Amino acid sequence: MRYKRITALLLNLVMTALMCSCGNADSKRYIAVIVKSVNSDFFVNMQKGVESAATEYNVTVTFEGPENEEDYVTQNLMIDAAVKNGADAILLSAINYEKSAEAVNSAARKGVKVIAIDSAVNSQSVSLFIGTDNKEAGRTAAKAACEGFSEMTDINIGVLNYFESTENGIQREEGFREYVDSVSNAKIAASVNVDSNIESATAGAVKMLMENPQINVLVGFNEWMSLGVGYAIEQLGAADTVKGVGFDANVVSVGMLETGEMDTLLVQNPFAIGYLGVQKASEIISGDLTDSDPIYTSVTEVTRDNIYDSDIQKILFSFS
Repeated sequence: MRYKRITALLLNLVMTALMCSCGNADSKRYIAVIVKSVNSDFFVNMQKGVESAATEYNVTVTFEGPENEEDYVTQNLMIDAAVKNGADAILLSAINYEKSAEAVNSAARKGVKVIAIDSAVNSQSVSLFIGTDNKEAGRTAAKAACEGFSEMTDINIGVLNYFESTENGIQREEGFREYVDSVSNAKIAASVNVDSNIESATAGAVKMLMENPQINVLVGFNEWMSLGVGYAIEQLGAADTVKGVGFDANVVSVGMLETGEMDTLLVQNPFAIGYLGVQKASEIISGDLTDSDPIYTSVTEVTRDNIYDSDIQKILFSFS
């Protein structure tokens, strides 16, 4: 009788362990990825990194963003919704450095871990930043803008930037201006912030060139701005007189590099940003991450001189 009781007790313990094991397997951690929009190649490639890491780290992910890269109100609502839907962590590429801070703070107060990816937010509740070293990337863009001119030539630069409250754009322009200030024959002749889409970027770039004919370098600070720079140079037939420098790459901007409308593209690594974001969020949720230092991903300078190199081709077309 006593042995029967012991056997029954052991069976109960085994069944309980199995039930717990099954329950843990079914209840994956949930990471909500909220970006500026989902329309650009940059964020499409970031999503591929997110999904790859989600498979490897056995987590559930969602990936969403507003219709345009100025709509921080909708982005804040997405943060609130992710919290209500039980997110364990949020990866956020913030549209507005200041006006998303309270949504992030509110999420953190409810126990949700927040990682800033691509573009930071003004909150002490953020656990980590993953993305480009944007200030240094701005300096690299300025160096590319000023290269190739003789010391006797005045370098007159036009700057085309996006939403003025987005932190990575602010940092890129700050680094850019710092470098230009160190070059004796270079100056920023005009600058403008426009909506982050092709139409606004092209119109802003055309207007800038028409109003400032002395401009001989035009620079755009994200994928849409770069396309605006290239299209403006193309429309005005200015490829021989205006140097085009931009950030990010897609099939169109790479084509512009080949045909001369663009001269340099600073290509980021959105796949790595997405992948590392999910990896580090998984570690934070598990309590395994203790280092909060920023993680900076690579930026590659692509020109007509190296565009056909095999390693550059892999960077440009690895996700197509």
